[in-house]
Amino acid sequence: MKCWHVLGLGAFLLLGAGCATTNERRVLLERASAEVAYALPPEQVMDAARAVLKDRGYLLAPSRSPHTLRTLWKIAGDFDMTARWSLLLVTCQQRADGRFILLTQQATYVTGGRTAPHPGSASSVSGGVKRGNEGTTNYYAGDPYSSAKPVFSRALDIEWEILQRLDPQTAAEMEEQVDIYLSNPH
Repeated sequence: MKCWHVLGLGAFLLLGAGCATTNERRVLLERASAEVAYALPPEQVMDAARAVLKDRGYLLAPSRSPHTLRTLWKIAGDFDMTARWSLLLVTCQQRADGRFILLTQQATYVTGGRTAPHPGSASSVSGGVKRGNEGTTNYYAGDPYSSAKPVFSRALDIEWEILQRLDPQTAAEMEEQVDIYLSNPH
């Protein structure tokens, strides 16, 4: 049973150019997976997302919505040199036709050597403290303490992995189409 509908695989395949590389193949597959609308119950999609996040070493933060997952900060590297902090937000959004689109956003900070987590403040327990004027950041205990702003991006690699888990047959068909496209001269 097909549980998906690809909205524009052909359009994404037209974006590729040049010789076929592993990176081009990966980018095309990830972009195509971002256009999938699932005809599955959202709970099943979110269960697959939970499993992928767990496999990647993320811990889930409490959430009030059954269609939203948020992770705690994951730290890669060590505090003596440079650490990369990443946080994911996965949402399952319903379309007018009843299907669901999965969106995975990633926030990333890079902190310099010997930078500890932000200590927060006494009122951060009740929701954070606004420092400075409007447009500045809320600080929470445990957040990365960095002079740089976070980088926000769509985590297409995770969306691809979730698709592979939910519907391996569809993922294999997409891989086949991308391979055919990349094997033809442009």
